[in-house]
Amino acid sequence: MKLQYVSLTGADDAVDIADLNAIAADFPFVEFAVLLLPEQAGQPRFPTISWIRTFRTDYKGVHKAMHLCGSAFLGFVRNDPDILALMQGFSRIQLNLEFGAVDGQYDPAALLAQIRACPRWQFIIQYTEDKASLLPLLRDIPHHAILFDGSAGQGHAPDFWPAPLPDHFCGYAGGLNPDNIEHHLEKISSVVTDHTTWIDMETGIRTHDRFDLQKVLQILEKAAFYTNS
Repeated sequence: MKLQYVSLTGADDAVDIADLNAIAADFPFVEFAVLLLPEQAGQPRFPTISWIRTFRTDYKGVHKAMHLCGSAFLGFVRNDPDILALMQGFSRIQLNLEFGAVDGQYDPAALLAQIRACPRWQFIIQYTEDKASLLPLLRDIPHHAILFDGSAGQGHAPDFWPAPLPDHFCGYAGGLNPDNIEHHLEKISSVVTDHTTWIDMETGIRTHDRFDLQKVLQILEKAAFYTNS
């Protein structure tokens, strides 16, 4: 198994971007991901638009991702120019189908059409059984990826990790934290075998709902072995 990215989600206005730059200099495989949910901007995990714009220009690491939640996700589907403008400068975009009360508020065909129309980004789709019907429709869209995350951001680790799906670049999230990361990387490696993958975490790198840079460093130090496999 080779980890292409270790994606760490949830930096917000309380985080100094200079600290993220220092971390990225030591761990170039890190991907910092920001959550875009305009109605909660300024709350923990959800940075303000101003902070996102500063991050976009001042962060010097290689990998930047944005997770579109709630109204931001719906805005993307509807081709909202404000959302598309905020996506500029990020290389990967996660579409959170399981967070932000979006179920039933969008046309899956419109979502797929919008993904297809935006090849400059890699789009990450959260995989759940009720969204499995999207998989065959994504196969002919090369700029997509699938994230196994049964916890939907709630921080619960699964009992087992599924094998990668054929014809899809797959990643893993759910309940990962500094105390269990080595154990779960071994389990993920056993099903991924010689594939390239990535991991993502959010709740597991927070302390009292604050983005914890010490936990970030612990994760990266423990995951580094798999980035050179």
